Amino acid sequence: MAFSALSSTGTCRTASLLGAGLLVAVAAPVSADPLEERMPPGMLIEMVDPTLCSPPPEEMSDAEIIAMLDSDDPDMAPPIAGVWERQDEHWRVYGQGWFNDSSSGLVVGTMLMLRSDSDELQYLCMVLSPHAETSMVEGEAALVGPDVEAIDGDTFMAMGMLGERREGVGEVLADTGSVHFEQAADDTLEWRLTFDGHLVGMDGQPPEDAELSLTLEGELSRDASMRVVDWGRDDLVDASAPSVSEEELAEVKALFMEDMRLEVEPVVTPDGSDIVQRIVYRYDYDTFASLSDDSGWRSTREHFFYQDGDQLRPFQRPSSDTDLSSFFGGLLATDFVLDEASADDFRELLMTLTGEDFFEEEDVKLDNIVNFRPDEWIFFTGTFFDNYKAFVVYTDDDGHPEKVLYRLKQQPVS
Repeated sequence: MAFSALSSTGTCRTASLLGAGLLVAVAAPVSADPLEERMPPGMLIEMVDPTLCSPPPEEMSDAEIIAMLDSDDPDMAPPIAGVWERQDEHWRVYGQGWFNDSSSGLVVGTMLMLRSDSDELQYLCMVLSPHAETSMVEGEAALVGPDVEAIDGDTFMAMGMLGERREGVGEVLADTGSVHFEQAADDTLEWRLTFDGHLVGMDGQPPEDAELSLTLEGELSRDASMRVVDWGRDDLVDASAPSVSEEELAEVKALFMEDMRLEVEPVVTPDGSDIVQRIVYRYDYDTFASLSDDSGWRSTREHFFYQDGDQLRPFQRPSSDTDLSSFFGGLLATDFVLDEASADDFRELLMTLTGEDFFEEEDVKLDNIVNFRPDEWIFFTGTFFDNYKAFVVYTDDDGHPEKVLYRLKQQPVS
Protein backbone atom coordinates (compact mmCIF):
# COMPACT_ATOMS: atom_id res chain seq x y z
CA MET A 1 0.00 0.00 0.00
CA ALA A 2 1.76 3.15 -1.18
CA PHE A 3 1.56 6.27 0.93
CA SER A 4 1.77 8.95 -1.73
CA ALA A 5 1.70 11.90 0.66
CA LEU A 6 5.07 10.90 2.05
CA SER A 7 6.83 9.83 -1.11
CA SER A 8 6.00 10.55 -4.70
CA THR A 9 7.51 7.19 -5.57
CA GLY A 10 5.48 5.12 -3.11
CA THR A 11 7.66 2.59 -1.37
CA CYS A 12 10.61 3.18 -3.69
CA ARG A 13 12.90 5.49 -1.77
CA THR A 14 15.35 7.18 -4.08
CA ALA A 15 16.06 10.47 -2.27
CA SER A 16 19.47 10.73 -0.65
CA LEU A 17 20.31 12.20 2.72
CA LEU A 18 21.57 15.38 1.13
CA GLY A 19 19.70 18.48 0.03
CA ALA A 20 16.43 18.19 1.96
CA GLY A 21 15.56 20.47 4.84
CA LEU A 22 14.68 17.65 7.19
CA LEU A 23 18.05 16.11 6.65
CA VAL A 24 20.03 19.12 7.63
CA ALA A 25 19.61 17.28 10.91
CA VAL A 26 21.51 14.22 9.65
CA ALA A 27 24.69 16.18 10.30
CA ALA A 28 24.27 15.10 13.90
CA PRO A 29 25.14 17.51 16.72
CA VAL A 30 28.32 16.91 18.63
CA SER A 31 27.59 15.87 22.19
CA ALA A 32 28.97 18.04 24.94
CA ASP A 33 29.09 15.00 27.26
CA PRO A 34 32.46 13.21 26.97
CA LEU A 35 30.93 10.11 28.61
CA GLU A 36 28.38 9.75 25.85
CA GLU A 37 30.22 7.57 23.37
CA ARG A 38 27.55 6.67 20.86
CA MET A 39 26.97 6.64 17.16
CA PRO A 40 25.01 9.70 15.96
CA PRO A 41 21.55 8.82 14.55
CA GLY A 42 22.48 10.25 11.16
CA MET A 43 25.40 7.85 10.87
CA LEU A 44 23.29 4.87 11.93
CA ILE A 45 20.60 5.79 9.40
CA GLU A 46 23.26 6.12 6.70
CA MET A 47 24.60 2.66 7.52
CA VAL A 48 21.19 0.96 7.60
CA ASP A 49 19.85 2.60 4.44
CA PRO A 50 21.22 5.85 2.93
CA THR A 51 17.97 6.28 0.96
CA LEU A 52 15.66 5.93 3.96
CA CYS A 53 14.83 9.57 4.68
CA SER A 54 12.72 10.95 1.85
CA PRO A 55 10.71 14.08 2.67
CA PRO A 56 8.06 15.12 0.14
CA PRO A 57 9.36 16.87 -2.99
CA GLU A 58 9.61 20.65 -2.90
CA GLU A 59 6.89 21.05 -5.50
CA MET A 60 4.38 19.33 -3.20
CA SER A 61 3.01 21.90 -0.77
CA ASP A 62 2.00 21.20 2.83
CA ALA A 63 -1.61 21.91 1.89
CA GLU A 64 -1.51 19.23 -0.82
CA ILE A 65 -0.05 16.73 1.65
CA ILE A 66 -2.76 17.51 4.20
CA ALA A 67 -5.44 17.11 1.52
CA MET A 68 -4.06 13.63 0.80
CA LEU A 69 -4.07 12.77 4.50
CA ASP A 70 -7.72 13.82 4.72
CA SER A 71 -8.68 11.82 1.63
CA ASP A 72 -11.35 9.11 1.92
CA ASP A 73 -9.51 7.03 -0.70
CA PRO A 74 -8.40 3.80 1.04
CA ASP A 75 -5.35 3.60 -1.23
CA MET A 76 -4.08 6.81 0.35
CA ALA A 77 -4.20 5.42 3.88
CA PRO A 78 -0.71 5.18 5.43
CA PRO A 79 0.52 1.72 6.50
CA ILE A 80 1.67 3.19 9.84
CA ALA A 81 -0.24 5.51 12.17
CA GLY A 82 0.22 6.71 15.72
CA VAL A 83 0.57 9.58 18.17
CA TRP A 84 3.50 11.84 19.07
CA GLU A 85 3.35 13.81 22.33
CA ARG A 86 5.65 16.61 23.40
CA GLN A 87 5.15 19.60 25.71
CA ASP A 88 1.45 18.71 26.22
CA GLU A 89 0.92 18.78 22.45
CA HIS A 90 -0.54 15.81 20.61
CA TRP A 91 0.52 15.25 17.00
CA ARG A 92 -0.95 12.64 14.71
CA VAL A 93 1.61 10.42 13.02
CA TYR A 94 1.43 8.91 9.54
CA GLY A 95 4.12 7.05 7.67
CA GLN A 96 5.79 4.10 6.06
CA GLY A 97 8.16 1.52 7.45
CA TRP A 98 10.47 -1.19 6.18
CA PHE A 99 12.40 -4.09 7.70
CA ASN A 100 15.07 -6.60 6.87
CA ASP A 101 16.49 -9.54 8.79
CA SER A 102 19.60 -11.69 8.70
CA SER A 103 21.60 -13.90 11.01
CA SER A 104 22.41 -10.71 12.91
CA GLY A 105 18.76 -10.05 13.69
CA LEU A 106 16.10 -7.59 12.55
CA VAL A 107 16.39 -3.91 11.62
CA VAL A 108 13.55 -1.44 11.01
CA GLY A 109 13.53 1.94 9.27
CA THR A 110 10.61 4.39 9.18
CA MET A 111 9.80 7.70 7.51
CA LEU A 112 7.08 9.42 9.53
CA MET A 113 5.08 12.59 9.17
CA LEU A 114 3.93 14.46 12.29
CA ARG A 115 0.82 16.65 11.98
CA SER A 116 -0.27 19.05 14.71
CA ASP A 117 -3.82 20.18 15.39
CA SER A 118 -2.95 23.43 13.58
CA ASP A 119 -1.71 21.45 10.53
CA GLU A 120 1.97 22.12 11.16
CA LEU A 121 4.09 19.33 9.67
CA GLN A 122 7.36 17.83 10.85
CA TYR A 123 9.20 14.71 9.69
CA LEU A 124 10.82 11.94 11.71
CA CYS A 125 13.28 9.47 10.20
CA MET A 126 13.85 6.63 12.69
CA VAL A 127 15.77 3.36 12.91
CA LEU A 128 15.41 0.37 15.27
CA SER A 129 18.64 -1.59 15.55
CA PRO A 130 19.17 -4.85 17.51
CA HIS A 131 21.63 -5.41 20.31
CA ALA A 132 24.29 -8.15 20.04
CA GLU A 133 22.17 -10.69 21.94
CA THR A 134 18.95 -9.97 19.99
CA SER A 135 18.23 -12.06 16.90
CA MET A 136 14.42 -12.30 17.18
CA VAL A 137 12.14 -11.48 14.24
CA GLU A 138 8.84 -12.13 16.06
CA GLY A 139 7.64 -11.42 19.57
CA GLU A 140 8.14 -8.58 22.05
CA ALA A 141 11.35 -6.78 22.94
CA ALA A 142 12.41 -3.82 25.03
CA LEU A 143 13.24 -0.44 23.50
CA VAL A 144 16.10 1.57 24.94
CA GLY A 145 18.32 4.47 24.03
CA PRO A 146 22.11 4.68 23.64
CA ASP A 147 22.60 5.60 27.32
CA VAL A 148 21.39 2.24 28.64
CA GLU A 149 23.88 0.66 31.04
CA ALA A 150 22.69 -2.95 31.06
CA ILE A 151 20.93 -5.25 28.59
CA ASP A 152 18.57 -7.99 29.75
CA GLY A 153 16.74 -10.01 27.10
CA ASP A 154 15.78 -9.05 23.55
CA THR A 155 16.42 -5.34 23.12
CA PHE A 156 16.36 -2.81 20.31
CA MET A 157 17.70 0.73 20.27
CA ALA A 158 15.43 3.38 18.73
CA MET A 159 16.73 6.73 17.58
CA GLY A 160 16.15 9.08 14.72
CA MET A 161 16.26 12.60 13.30
CA LEU A 162 13.44 15.15 13.58
CA GLY A 163 13.17 18.07 11.20
CA GLU A 164 11.16 20.34 9.00
CA ARG A 165 11.44 20.77 5.25
CA ARG A 166 14.46 23.04 5.36
CA GLU A 167 15.62 22.96 8.95
CA GLY A 168 16.75 20.24 11.31
CA VAL A 169 15.20 20.12 14.79
CA GLY A 170 17.39 17.51 16.48
CA GLU A 171 17.96 13.90 17.53
CA VAL A 172 15.17 11.72 18.91
CA LEU A 173 16.45 9.13 21.43
CA ALA A 174 14.35 6.48 23.14
CA ASP A 175 14.72 6.03 26.90
CA THR A 176 12.37 3.14 27.63
CA GLY A 177 9.58 1.34 25.81
CA SER A 178 8.65 -1.83 23.96
CA VAL A 179 8.06 -3.15 20.46
CA HIS A 180 6.06 -6.16 19.26
CA PHE A 181 6.51 -7.89 15.88
CA GLU A 182 4.22 -10.44 14.27
CA GLN A 183 4.81 -12.12 10.88
CA ALA A 184 1.82 -11.35 8.65
CA ALA A 185 3.35 -12.66 5.41
CA ASP A 186 6.78 -13.49 4.03
CA ASP A 187 7.47 -9.85 3.26
CA THR A 188 5.21 -8.17 5.81
CA LEU A 189 5.45 -7.63 9.55
CA GLU A 190 2.73 -6.23 11.78
CA TRP A 191 4.16 -4.20 14.63
CA ARG A 192 3.33 -2.05 17.64
CA LEU A 193 5.78 0.36 19.22
CA THR A 194 5.67 2.70 22.18
CA PHE A 195 8.42 4.57 23.97
CA ASP A 196 9.22 7.55 26.12
CA GLY A 197 12.29 9.46 25.06
CA HIS A 198 13.94 12.82 24.75
CA LEU A 199 15.11 15.30 22.14
CA VAL A 200 18.66 16.57 21.72
CA GLY A 201 18.91 19.87 19.83
CA MET A 202 21.14 20.59 16.86
CA ASP A 203 23.59 22.24 19.27
CA GLY A 204 23.98 18.99 21.18
CA GLN A 205 21.99 20.23 24.16
CA PRO A 206 18.50 19.11 25.26
CA PRO A 207 15.84 21.84 24.93
CA GLU A 208 13.61 22.72 27.88
CA ASP A 209 10.77 20.66 26.42
CA ALA A 210 12.98 17.65 25.67
CA GLU A 211 10.64 14.89 26.95
CA LEU A 212 8.52 13.11 24.34
CA SER A 213 6.59 9.92 23.68
CA LEU A 214 5.74 8.02 20.52
CA THR A 215 3.19 5.28 19.80
CA LEU A 216 2.98 3.52 16.43
CA GLU A 217 1.24 0.54 14.89
CA GLY A 218 0.75 -0.83 11.41
CA GLU A 219 2.63 -2.80 8.77
CA LEU A 220 6.27 -2.98 7.73
CA SER A 221 7.35 -4.08 4.24
CA ARG A 222 10.54 -6.01 3.57
CA ASP A 223 13.40 -4.13 1.93
CA ALA A 224 16.24 -6.55 1.24
CA SER A 225 18.66 -3.69 0.55
CA MET A 226 18.60 -2.52 4.19
CA ARG A 227 21.68 -3.45 6.19
CA VAL A 228 21.20 -5.10 9.58
CA VAL A 229 23.45 -3.07 11.88
CA ASP A 230 24.11 -4.34 15.39
CA TRP A 231 24.48 -1.22 17.55
CA GLY A 232 26.09 -3.18 20.39
CA ARG A 233 29.26 -4.05 18.47
CA ASP A 234 32.36 -2.42 19.94
CA ASP A 235 33.82 -1.74 16.51
CA LEU A 236 30.65 -0.25 15.01
CA VAL A 237 31.75 3.37 14.98
CA ASP A 238 35.26 2.55 13.83
CA ALA A 239 33.93 0.31 11.07
CA SER A 240 31.73 3.09 9.77
CA ALA A 241 34.42 5.78 9.76
CA PRO A 242 35.63 7.22 6.41
CA SER A 243 38.46 5.22 4.90
CA VAL A 244 40.09 8.07 2.94
CA SER A 245 42.50 10.71 4.15
CA GLU A 246 41.65 14.38 4.45
CA GLU A 247 44.07 15.07 1.57
CA GLU A 248 42.28 12.64 -0.74
CA LEU A 249 38.90 14.08 0.21
CA ALA A 250 40.14 17.64 -0.42
CA GLU A 251 41.43 16.60 -3.85
CA VAL A 252 38.07 15.09 -4.80
CA LYS A 253 36.23 18.22 -3.64
CA ALA A 254 38.55 20.42 -5.70
CA LEU A 255 38.02 18.33 -8.83
CA PHE A 256 34.26 18.45 -8.31
CA MET A 257 34.29 22.24 -7.99
CA GLU A 258 36.47 22.58 -11.10
CA ASP A 259 33.90 20.65 -13.13
CA MET A 260 30.98 22.85 -12.09
CA ARG A 261 29.56 25.40 -14.50
CA LEU A 262 27.89 28.51 -13.11
CA GLU A 263 26.03 31.36 -14.76
CA VAL A 264 24.98 34.50 -12.91
CA GLU A 265 23.25 37.52 -14.44
CA PRO A 266 21.50 40.60 -13.02
CA VAL A 267 17.75 40.81 -13.61
CA VAL A 268 16.65 43.72 -11.40
CA THR A 269 18.88 46.65 -10.38
CA PRO A 270 18.39 49.82 -8.32
CA ASP A 271 19.24 51.82 -11.47
CA GLY A 272 16.39 50.19 -13.37
CA SER A 273 13.84 49.91 -10.55
CA ASP A 274 12.98 52.40 -7.83
CA ILE A 275 11.57 49.73 -5.54
CA VAL A 276 14.78 47.77 -4.79
CA GLN A 277 17.98 48.76 -3.02
CA ARG A 278 20.04 45.75 -4.11
CA ILE A 279 20.72 43.90 -7.35
CA VAL A 280 18.69 40.74 -7.90
CA TYR A 281 20.64 38.03 -9.72
CA ARG A 282 19.44 34.95 -11.57
CA TYR A 283 21.74 31.97 -11.40
CA ASP A 284 22.01 28.47 -12.79
CA TYR A 285 24.61 25.77 -12.40
CA ASP A 286 25.57 22.42 -13.88
CA THR A 287 27.62 19.72 -12.15
CA PHE A 288 29.95 17.44 -14.10
CA ALA A 289 29.85 20.07 -16.79
CA SER A 290 32.48 18.38 -18.96
CA LEU A 291 30.07 15.46 -19.45
CA SER A 292 27.04 17.65 -20.16
CA ASP A 293 25.53 18.83 -23.40
CA ASP A 294 26.70 22.41 -23.96
CA SER A 295 23.66 23.36 -26.03
CA GLY A 296 20.78 24.87 -24.11
CA TRP A 297 22.14 23.71 -20.78
CA ARG A 298 20.29 26.33 -18.76
CA SER A 299 17.66 24.51 -16.75
CA THR A 300 14.01 25.51 -16.68
CA ARG A 301 14.41 26.29 -12.99
CA GLU A 302 15.16 29.88 -12.19
CA HIS A 303 16.98 30.70 -8.98
CA PHE A 304 17.38 34.21 -7.61
CA PHE A 305 19.38 35.90 -4.87
CA TYR A 306 20.75 39.25 -3.82
CA GLN A 307 23.90 40.25 -1.95
CA ASP A 308 23.52 41.74 1.51
CA GLY A 309 27.00 42.63 2.78
CA ASP A 310 28.99 39.41 2.91
CA GLN A 311 25.83 37.27 2.74
CA LEU A 312 23.91 35.96 -0.28
CA ARG A 313 20.15 35.89 0.33
CA PRO A 314 18.37 33.31 -1.90
CA PHE A 315 14.71 33.46 -2.80
CA GLN A 316 12.74 30.28 -2.13
CA ARG A 317 9.70 29.93 -4.35
CA PRO A 318 6.94 29.24 -1.82
CA SER A 319 4.87 26.04 -1.93
CA SER A 320 3.05 26.50 1.39
CA ASP A 321 2.23 29.33 3.80
CA THR A 322 5.49 31.26 4.03
CA ASP A 323 6.72 34.43 5.73
CA LEU A 324 8.95 36.26 3.21
CA SER A 325 9.33 39.42 5.26
CA SER A 326 13.04 38.93 5.95
CA PHE A 327 13.88 38.48 2.26
CA PHE A 328 11.91 41.50 1.08
CA GLY A 329 13.00 43.57 4.08
CA GLY A 330 16.58 43.47 2.80
CA LEU A 331 15.64 43.85 -0.86
CA LEU A 332 13.10 46.68 -1.04
CA ALA A 333 14.30 50.26 -1.06
CA THR A 334 13.99 51.95 2.33
CA ASP A 335 11.88 54.75 0.80
CA PHE A 336 9.61 52.40 -1.18
CA VAL A 337 5.92 53.08 -0.62
CA LEU A 338 3.33 50.54 -1.76
CA ASP A 339 0.39 52.42 -3.25
CA GLU A 340 -1.74 52.43 -6.39
CA ALA A 341 1.11 53.90 -8.42
CA SER A 342 3.67 51.26 -7.37
CA ALA A 343 1.48 48.17 -6.92
CA ASP A 344 1.98 46.96 -10.50
CA ASP A 345 5.75 47.36 -10.17
CA PHE A 346 5.74 45.28 -7.00
CA ARG A 347 3.65 42.63 -8.73
CA GLU A 348 6.16 42.53 -11.59
CA LEU A 349 8.92 41.94 -9.04
CA LEU A 350 6.94 39.04 -7.59
CA MET A 351 6.47 37.58 -11.08
CA THR A 352 10.20 37.90 -11.79
CA LEU A 353 11.12 36.03 -8.63
CA THR A 354 8.51 33.27 -8.91
CA GLY A 355 8.11 32.98 -12.69
CA GLU A 356 5.07 33.92 -14.72
CA ASP A 357 3.77 30.33 -14.51
CA PHE A 358 3.31 30.89 -10.77
CA PHE A 359 0.49 33.34 -11.47
CA GLU A 360 -2.58 31.40 -12.68
CA GLU A 361 -4.64 34.50 -13.20
CA GLU A 362 -7.33 32.85 -15.27
CA ASP A 363 -8.42 31.01 -12.12
CA VAL A 364 -8.89 34.20 -10.12
CA LYS A 365 -12.38 35.68 -10.29
CA LEU A 366 -11.30 38.92 -8.57
CA ASP A 367 -9.04 41.77 -9.49
CA ASN A 368 -5.44 40.55 -9.40
CA ILE A 369 -4.53 43.25 -6.88
CA VAL A 370 -6.90 44.05 -4.02
CA ASN A 371 -6.52 46.88 -1.49
CA PHE A 372 -9.66 47.02 0.65
CA ARG A 373 -7.72 48.10 3.73
CA PRO A 374 -5.11 50.90 3.76
CA ASP A 375 -2.45 48.69 5.34
CA GLU A 376 -3.12 45.48 3.35
CA TRP A 377 -2.39 44.66 -0.28
CA ILE A 378 -3.35 41.28 -1.76
CA PHE A 379 -1.70 40.01 -4.95
CA PHE A 380 -3.64 36.94 -6.09
CA THR A 381 -1.72 34.19 -7.88
CA GLY A 382 -4.40 31.56 -8.50
CA THR A 383 -6.62 29.07 -6.71
CA PHE A 384 -5.96 26.07 -4.52
CA PHE A 385 -9.05 23.83 -4.40
CA ASP A 386 -11.81 26.23 -3.25
CA ASN A 387 -9.41 28.86 -1.93
CA TYR A 388 -7.30 31.67 -3.34
CA LYS A 389 -3.50 31.70 -3.33
CA ALA A 390 -1.91 35.10 -2.84
CA PHE A 391 0.97 37.23 -1.67
CA VAL A 392 -0.19 39.57 1.11
CA VAL A 393 1.72 42.72 2.05
CA TYR A 394 1.07 44.65 5.26
CA THR A 395 2.36 48.22 5.45
CA ASP A 396 2.84 50.84 8.14
CA ASP A 397 0.88 54.10 8.20
CA ASP A 398 3.23 55.60 5.60
CA GLY A 399 2.87 52.69 3.18
CA HIS A 400 6.27 51.09 3.81
CA PRO A 401 6.00 47.26 3.66
CA GLU A 402 6.46 45.66 7.07
CA LYS A 403 5.41 42.09 6.37
CA VAL A 404 5.23 40.01 3.18
CA LEU A 405 3.39 36.66 3.37
CA TYR A 406 2.40 33.94 0.94
CA ARG A 407 -0.85 32.13 1.70
CA LEU A 408 -2.62 29.15 0.16
CA LYS A 409 -5.96 30.05 1.76
CA GLN A 410 -6.39 33.79 1.33
CA GLN A 411 -9.81 35.39 1.59
CA PRO A 412 -10.58 38.44 -0.59
CA VAL A 413 -10.69 40.47 2.63
CA SER A 414 -8.58 39.46 5.66
